[in-house]
Amino acid sequence: MEKMTMMDYIKETPAQAMKNIEDYATLCAPLVNYAEEKKMRRLWLVASGSSYNACHCARSFLMHTLQMEVKITTPYTFTWYEHAIADDDVVIVVSQSGYSTNAIAALDKIRALGYIGVALTGNVEHDIKDHADLVFDYGVGEELVGYVTKGVTTLTLYLMLFAIAYTKRSEKLDEVKKAIKLNEEMIDKAQTFVKQHYKDFSSMHSIYVCGAGAGYGIALEGALKSGETIHIPALPLEMEEYIHGPNLQLTPSYTVLLIDGNDAASNRVQQIYQATRSVSEHTFMLSNAANLDDDHILTLSDMVESDLTPLVYLPFVQVLAAMISQDLNSVKQHPLLKKFKSYADAKTASFINYDEDD
Repeated sequence: MEKMTMMDYIKETPAQAMKNIEDYATLCAPLVNYAEEKKMRRLWLVASGSSYNACHCARSFLMHTLQMEVKITTPYTFTWYEHAIADDDVVIVVSQSGYSTNAIAALDKIRALGYIGVALTGNVEHDIKDHADLVFDYGVGEELVGYVTKGVTTLTLYLMLFAIAYTKRSEKLDEVKKAIKLNEEMIDKAQTFVKQHYKDFSSMHSIYVCGAGAGYGIALEGALKSGETIHIPALPLEMEEYIHGPNLQLTPSYTVLLIDGNDAASNRVQQIYQATRSVSEHTFMLSNAANLDDDHILTLSDMVESDLTPLVYLPFVQVLAAMISQDLNSVKQHPLLKKFKSYADAKTASFINYDEDD
């Protein structure tokens, strides 16, 4: 039996997402019940890597639906620097694999402070369970490849579904379902788009990925995926911050991907796109802007509200990383990374490297 690939899991995502939407009340009930018991006034999401990025993808939707502060921090920062928890805070430590040493350390810190340790994971039987009082499954199913894709989208979705269930706003589900249908369309169109611009994408030496609002989470994940699979410097930037310094090193050889929220800020995004395109032909945008006819802009048949944009646009950055890294065979790590991990590993000893990339 052939090993599963990033692309396999990307293609599995819409079906898993639709299943989770149909089962959302049951899937989210454990966390909803806990949050109700706590009389939640503020939500903390403690996560790293792709889980951190997924939390940012969901943050705008969470804030606007829950009508409360949503604080996102990394486990390292939480453990050592920022852990002033209030009694009515709900603090969730996220780790898809259930093997992340920093997530485990954050849970240990929470319990040492006298609070309940809550873990949200894709693998409830992995090591994280031994460091948490409550362990919730967010519904990714199986994903063995370390460069996670299905897990990012399903975690983003779970957090959104939690907000819907907690606030009893089931009328929002139709728009969420629409987003997942567009997710499937994006998977197909992204593959065509990457092939259409294959010389550009297969020769990247660096990439800026820019977004704002919910799109900032996509930018974070797009940069991470390009960096860890294609092995090029990849920088995520908030849209306007990009033109306050980082743009000054642009040359015609740079690759820049802009993510439009298709909202009131779209005109500014389009201005920044045109400005960047005037310097580099390796400039691309995800947007449904009707006034721009440009083959460097990927458009879909429809769009959803801006807060749901990650459910629609995440597949593009995933497909890009999957296709280019596979063709370039670029995921193999430098031999010295084994020495690096002997000093400072990010996973527990139970972790099995399915990718065999080291």
